[in-house]
Amino acid sequence: MHRRVCQIKASEKAEVKYMQTWEEKILIKQEGIAEGRLEEKKELTRKLANKFSIEQIAEILEIDISEVENILKESQNRK
Repeated sequence: MHRRVCQIKASEKAEVKYMQTWEEKILIKQEGIAEGRLEEKKELTRKLANKFSIEQIAEILEIDISEVENILKESQNRK
């Protein structure tokens, strides 16, 4: 068994597969983090919409006014 493990570790093909899998996992994790941040921004924008103007929300969240408008339009379409 030890000999087989050593053969696999020495295999260039196995190394390439491992690196590809590792890179894919990192990309999936980064996408998940970005998606989570986007959802947080959307939720915060919805909450702020009751008290602040679009311009104020954009300034608070440090995002473009157009992005705030899109989030608000999207939330209205869901209702």
